[in-house]
Amino acid sequence: MSINEEIERRFVRLSKGQRKVAQFVRNNPTVVIGNGAAEVGRQANVSESTVIRFCYAMDLSGYVELQDKIRSYLMTQNGGASLQPTYSSNKLDVPSFSKVMQRDIQNIQDTIHLINDNMLQKSSKWMHEAEYVYILGTRQAAPIANWLSSTMKTLRPNVKQLRSESDDIVQQINSMGERTTLIVFSWDKYSNDIQTIVEIAKKKKAKIIAITCSALASIREYASALFTLGLKKQSTLDIIPVLFSFLHALIEEMVSQNKAQYEKYQQSYEQVENNLLFLDAAREKQVF
Repeated sequence: MSINEEIERRFVRLSKGQRKVAQFVRNNPTVVIGNGAAEVGRQANVSESTVIRFCYAMDLSGYVELQDKIRSYLMTQNGGASLQPTYSSNKLDVPSFSKVMQRDIQNIQDTIHLINDNMLQKSSKWMHEAEYVYILGTRQAAPIANWLSSTMKTLRPNVKQLRSESDDIVQQINSMGERTTLIVFSWDKYSNDIQTIVEIAKKKKAKIIAITCSALASIREYASALFTLGLKKQSTLDIIPVLFSFLHALIEEMVSQNKAQYEKYQQSYEQVENNLLFLDAAREKQVF
């Protein structure tokens, strides 16, 4: 089914603003594939977020897929002649890495409209005020949890990565309380380890920040804040840049609660690291 047929089928279920986008898309396909969501919104007299939400209403992963759908449709019309006004010869020579990075940028922009700013502010405050911050991620999410843990340790004390195979996992869970913030990456549909830990943390009144790839993830019923970053039909490689951009924003919001405090701690941490490196170098000299 072509994109135009899909629009006709879903048109009655679209909001007033989304219908404006639908009509603009049908009437100006080359404008859509040649411009970003913000420009299309401006020309259609709606907001950029309305354009993005139109894409989701069409069951697309985002604006990039809308462009791909329109491009495929036009390629079937007149042997692709409809595309000629949109692309100049130099645009056809765009390096593949550039296309990938442009797609990452668009995915990040699409995700911005899905993030609740008030919830992000609350989450950063919980991270700032917490006595202990625990970070949990298993399987594919384990390296991400490790990166966040390592990064936050340079900014504040009492940051720990939870590992289900660790000998002190029970002690760590038991130490949770009202002044604990637990950040959970729930990328796997089924994970008994995460489920058990989150349930206990909830009972202990810890603040739980859940970052998932689906708004329907089972962890949502335990989460104090839920952020869905994975969009439909996106691969893990597409999600990773979005995820790291979001984590960067979350950390920056935490730091903004008391920038001087975090800068002072970071300087102290770096000094300790430098001293340890100096001691290691001195020991190596003694050995040789």
